[in-house]
Amino acid sequence: MDSDTVPSTPRSTQEPTPETEYESRIANLDSTPTQFTTEYFSWRQLADMSGRLPELAEQFGAVTALCLGDYVALGTDTGLVVVTDYLGRTKAALGSPATAAYGPVSTLAFSTDHLALVAGYAQGFVVVWDWVKGTTVSVSRPLQDSDKPDAAGHPAGTAITFAAFVGASKHRYISGSSGGHVLYHHIIRRLLTTMNTSQLAGPDSGILFEAAALPYGSHKCTTDDMGLVAILTDTSLTIVKTRHGVEQQYRASYQTSTKPVQKRTVIKRPYAGCVSWLPALGYRRPATATDPAEPDYTPPKLAYSWGASIHILAIQLDYNVSGNGTPMGSVPPRVQFEREAEWTAVGDVVFCRWIEAGTLLYMTQSQRMFVLETALAQETEICASPPGSIAGRPWVTLATGVEAEPSYAQVMSVYKRRVFALCGAASLYIGRLLSWTERLELLVERGQFIDAITLATGFYQERTGQVVVGLPRSRRPGDANQKKRQALVGSRLAGLMRSALKRMFDADHDHRPNTEPELHALASICVQACLALGSLQILFSDVFECYSTDSAHQFVFLETIEPFILSGDITHLPPQILNAMVDSYGTTPPLIRRLGGILMCLNLQHGEFDVDRVLSSCRKHRLWRTFARVWLSMGDPIAPITSIIAAASQTNHSRDSSIGQTVGELTIEHPVGDDGFDDEAPDVVIFDYLDMVIRGRYYPENQPIQPQSRAEKYSTLVAQLVFPPIETLQAQGSEQQTFATLLALLGLGTERLLDMLKHVLSDPFIGYINIIVKPPSTTQSTQDSDRALRRPSQVKSLMQIVVDTLHTLTMAAYTDPAGQMLSARQIGQLTSFALTLYATRFPLIYLTDETMAEWSDVLLRLDDVATRAERECAFELLFKLNPPRSYGDYIDRVRSAGFFRVLEHIYYTLEQYENALRTFLDHPDFTQHRMVFPAMKELGASKRPNALECTASFALNSATELVEVDADSFVETVAAIASLDHGKIIDTLSTRPQLQFAYMRSLLDPAPDALSQSPGPRIGPVLSTDERSPPNIGLSEEQHMVVYPLKSLVPDDSQPTNRFSQAYHERYLELMCQYSPSGVLPYLKKHADLSPEPFRLTYVQSVCGKHGVSDGLVWALVRLGDFSGALQTLLQQTDQEIESIKAAVPDDRAGSTFAQDIAAEPGPPALTEADRERLTDHLDIAAHNIDGCVGVCRAALAKLGKDADLQPGNYLGQGASSPTANGAAARSQSDYRSLVSAQLCDLWLALLRRTLGYLHTTNRTLDALPPGAATETREAWQLVSKRQRWMLQSVLDALIFAASPASSFISLRAIIQQLITTSSTAAATENNNNTRQSGAARSLDITEIQHLLAVAVSAYKTEAQLMALTNVLVDYDLFTTFAQLVRSQKQGWRVAPDSAQGAGGHALASRDVGDLCCAKCHSPLFVDRRQEHAMAELRRQTTQYYESSALRVLDLHVFEDRDAQWQWMKLRTDSTAYDRLLGQNTHAGAGAAAAADAQVVLFKCGHGFHRHCVDGLAAKGLAAADAPLPECAQCADAPASVRCIGAIG
Repeated sequence: MDSDTVPSTPRSTQEPTPETEYESRIANLDSTPTQFTTEYFSWRQLADMSGRLPELAEQFGAVTALCLGDYVALGTDTGLVVVTDYLGRTKAALGSPATAAYGPVSTLAFSTDHLALVAGYAQGFVVVWDWVKGTTVSVSRPLQDSDKPDAAGHPAGTAITFAAFVGASKHRYISGSSGGHVLYHHIIRRLLTTMNTSQLAGPDSGILFEAAALPYGSHKCTTDDMGLVAILTDTSLTIVKTRHGVEQQYRASYQTSTKPVQKRTVIKRPYAGCVSWLPALGYRRPATATDPAEPDYTPPKLAYSWGASIHILAIQLDYNVSGNGTPMGSVPPRVQFEREAEWTAVGDVVFCRWIEAGTLLYMTQSQRMFVLETALAQETEICASPPGSIAGRPWVTLATGVEAEPSYAQVMSVYKRRVFALCGAASLYIGRLLSWTERLELLVERGQFIDAITLATGFYQERTGQVVVGLPRSRRPGDANQKKRQALVGSRLAGLMRSALKRMFDADHDHRPNTEPELHALASICVQACLALGSLQILFSDVFECYSTDSAHQFVFLETIEPFILSGDITHLPPQILNAMVDSYGTTPPLIRRLGGILMCLNLQHGEFDVDRVLSSCRKHRLWRTFARVWLSMGDPIAPITSIIAAASQTNHSRDSSIGQTVGELTIEHPVGDDGFDDEAPDVVIFDYLDMVIRGRYYPENQPIQPQSRAEKYSTLVAQLVFPPIETLQAQGSEQQTFATLLALLGLGTERLLDMLKHVLSDPFIGYINIIVKPPSTTQSTQDSDRALRRPSQVKSLMQIVVDTLHTLTMAAYTDPAGQMLSARQIGQLTSFALTLYATRFPLIYLTDETMAEWSDVLLRLDDVATRAERECAFELLFKLNPPRSYGDYIDRVRSAGFFRVLEHIYYTLEQYENALRTFLDHPDFTQHRMVFPAMKELGASKRPNALECTASFALNSATELVEVDADSFVETVAAIASLDHGKIIDTLSTRPQLQFAYMRSLLDPAPDALSQSPGPRIGPVLSTDERSPPNIGLSEEQHMVVYPLKSLVPDDSQPTNRFSQAYHERYLELMCQYSPSGVLPYLKKHADLSPEPFRLTYVQSVCGKHGVSDGLVWALVRLGDFSGALQTLLQQTDQEIESIKAAVPDDRAGSTFAQDIAAEPGPPALTEADRERLTDHLDIAAHNIDGCVGVCRAALAKLGKDADLQPGNYLGQGASSPTANGAAARSQSDYRSLVSAQLCDLWLALLRRTLGYLHTTNRTLDALPPGAATETREAWQLVSKRQRWMLQSVLDALIFAASPASSFISLRAIIQQLITTSSTAAATENNNNTRQSGAARSLDITEIQHLLAVAVSAYKTEAQLMALTNVLVDYDLFTTFAQLVRSQKQGWRVAPDSAQGAGGHALASRDVGDLCCAKCHSPLFVDRRQEHAMAELRRQTTQYYESSALRVLDLHVFEDRDAQWQWMKLRTDSTAYDRLLGQNTHAGAGAAAAADAQVVLFKCGHGFHRHCVDGLAAKGLAAADAPLPECAQCADAPASVRCIGAIG
């Protein structure tokens, strides 16, 4: 395979200058006309080269491969390699007649010095050319049949798709073929020139996408001596070292490089891939860099793609360091590959190359080009392909037959940050990323100045989110690269803003601004640019001057900078701009409000703005927040207080949406917020201002005032103004002058002032405020004054000043004969606040008797209900801190003032405990009444003398009131106090039975967690809505009784024992029957099984019967064994409800004038919702009663059946009082069982008769309605009939399931026979007396009930045989079959007549377990819906028992059309195969006929027909494909009003 190599000769003296050639032809192409340019990228055609391509193709052959460096190498289909310059001038033509046999050139690659070429050919040859000399260096031939088996080489006839030199050597190169072989070639020159070839990858590695060798970079790296080669296939990426022996360094398979997949998941192979190396590149370290460990180069990286996934591998060098941390130079570093990033492209990547460090260019299969900045993980779509489409080379598809993406490495190349692409056969394009200056110039040329300024601002801040070329990238904030970037972009950005302003506002320019959006956009982007530059000089000078030429333009500028002021980006405005804003925003209320917000956010320093103009504008427009802030910024915290208080005193305190103030001839409306709250109102501003300034904070920012001394000064000045020291009071009557500011604030809102004081005094800053109280006399000398100032008594804290000021003011107002200074409510609020503040902050200061008397006199004698709670709290604190000398002197005064908590404290102190407890009940607040119970418990548990006796006496004397407050808590309290007994309390409440019932309910039947939670009185509904009023004791009326299925009658030993006597329970039961009858049954069920017995059943029967509590009476009768009486009681209630139902049905007014009027209306009148709801209520009660009757029957079966299994005993019908009534007839166990069975059957028979009677009466009434009866009457009776059918069906279901084969007490045959006999007689009488109209038969009448029960009798003919199968067919016995028949009857199926008359014997072996018939032809049509495995087991067991053939079991397949009212069903039997049913349209004969017979049509109404029965109804239109859907044959003759077509199945 290795051929001779031509020794290299000395280089020609006419060596070309490649660098000069490239720079002169390529770097200066920017002056040529642009062919295709986007915002980021520019494609230009190499015109000279493209013009020469047709000539070169005609001379040397069509171009098949391309390689670019300082020169252009073209491979042709004739096997020639042509080297040209960028003007298309031929420099060399490499080839000979011998190389023509190599096939077309498939790949080319230059060496590092651009003097050698490696060319791959379509037939598997690889040639290294010295193109300057025109000679070959080496030729690698494909494998021949004569080669050794272990020889390495490309198979003959496989195209070489990739070839590249390894490193800087021209004697080491790699080659890869479309067959998947990758070879490493090493040319050795000694005495003879030889070549060693090693195989790096074979066909087993998969489809070869690309192979690339790591080139040399601008920085020397350890990897340069390793000769790294990356091989990418569709299954793996392999990196091998070729120098000093071939060795694998890294391998990643396609499965492991993607997300983890589950087991057995098929991984789709990618059929597009490419690989690109980035060599080590050095960069200049900044002169300011101080970290010696910071590298001055970027390590090598590898980019590769599988499909749309791009992966970046970084090469890390791991040095073996010594103990002192320095690398050991004798040991080479270890190479490690680390996964750095991963990116998903918009499509499969077919070409990727590094443009520069950190910037990767790639192209997708749709030839869209993107630039990916790996460090920032941001992607930018730069352009599409050049104007001409790039034709890739389908080497993989040709070699393997796999539809893979074509390879573009042979027709595209990246060299010195430029992209070269061969489009077609006659166009060569060069593309490059535009630099940042070029992008700006392009936007300026298009007139997009706003976009240009936006882009330049992003360049300055390094926040473009796009690829940027030509600007240094900063590594950290504030480094040299960032400063350099800002210096480059800053001057350009300022120039762009001036150019944009000139273009926008230049009168001589063609472009004139005609829309506000343009002006807003330009001003906004200029503001953002100036903020980015950190200087607003251009904004306030050039930009404002341009916008000031017109008032409308100026307003646009002011509106633009407004959000930047509100956000805090702009904090200062020049005087001219501030004045312009004040003038422009003072015209309308919305603008005035916005002006206030603007002025609040500006940092207004004295001397930097027109103070008088701003303050006058604030007064004029009532911007008091700004007014206060301006004064405070100028160092005067007092001036805004007097002005704002004066303004607030003149305004109305109501919060209207607007407040008008006339200024000259202009009426200015004060703006209000959207929520109706006016934050600029003076009475709102003043309190916020005082709150912040006294706490040493700026208003309204709420930021601390700096320095601390200034904050203390401002706080002291404001505090002295509002709370002047009391020593300054000169004479009596001077309070109005002394406390003028405080009185004015009280007039604006006492509550707001006190809330402000609470917030202020809770701030720790107040501890630094001490006010020096001046002496009363001012005639002393300065020396005495200085000496007086040093006295500690004249220095007080702000808290002391507030207490003293409020005390002095309230005393003066309280003693004021005119009473005009403060209202009673204000006096109470201020006094309570001052006393509370004194008691909580100065608890160790004892008041004098005189001061104590003054405070007490104000708090007790003040007649103000609104402040009673506050005054009581303050007086309580005062009383505890300063106890009086005699408590008895305060009892009457405290009681008259309504201070019950204080009164309780006094009584406790005087040991009058009963009176102390009485204060809780006398309190006007009802919520305080419940607090008596904890107090009683505390007294009962205390060891105070007479406390226990007083508590017991209070409980007995106040029992009625305590029960009204909370019965649960009272019961719990009585149980906790040893000297109290429940019996005494119950006896005390005997005169108040309702309260006695409430107490006993809490005692005997408490609600869950009632004693612990005590939610309040539960003795009845509270009619009053006032929480403080005692609850109403009246109980709700008796509600309808609802009887549910009874629980087991067997006592439960795990239930708790009874802790109370039987007399308690029986008395409580009697009271419950009177006041809460609905709770009787739950109470009886809950306490029935307690031990000892809580009540006598006979007593329960008597008291429930006396008061008409039917559910309790039924329960007692069942417990006593009188099941017949219980059933009759429920049936009597059901009869009453049936009568109520009849009364609730609307009268038939068919013959009246009203019916004629209704008939004249367009639509028939329907049953009203009120009538329907009333009927439904009565029907629900009747249904519940029927359920109760079923429960009685079941309870009788459970009770009597258990007793009969044990021994003869009481039996049904005689009750517990006559145990020997039938003793003579029940002498044996069997006789007793027969008696029990007979009487159980009598119970079920009575229930069935009564239920059938209800339905029969309703059906007769419905049939008797004349044809012209009112629709609402007919609809009402239909509703009653429907519900009564449900009642009958529930009774039948219960009876069937109660008649278990394991029980012999209920004879279903006897019940049915006796019922049929009675019903047949009644039916015959009815048929003789009434002539029924055709089509008017009801869907369920007595005849059909007989028919259904006759089926049950017929089924019981085989009872003897079925009993033998009980142990085998547990789940599929007679009763399961009968239940299936019942369910089928509900669905509308009918039973075949022969089934009702069927024979006995082995009928089950010859027929199905049940037979349903077609409603038209009455042929058997039974559908069994059980599971297949269950039916198979049934067939096996039945066959085993009878030793006969298997049962004929039918299988159901339903094909439903949602839009149709019917369904197709296909049935499969043992004789009809399912595949024959599917092929019924193509097969004829007996099979098709059987399949047609097996088809069934099921309508939603529930009726079923054979398919051939429905086909016979040609008149109904079923035969036509497009005919309307057929109607049910059973319902066709019925009237339209009752037809079941479209009914819900």
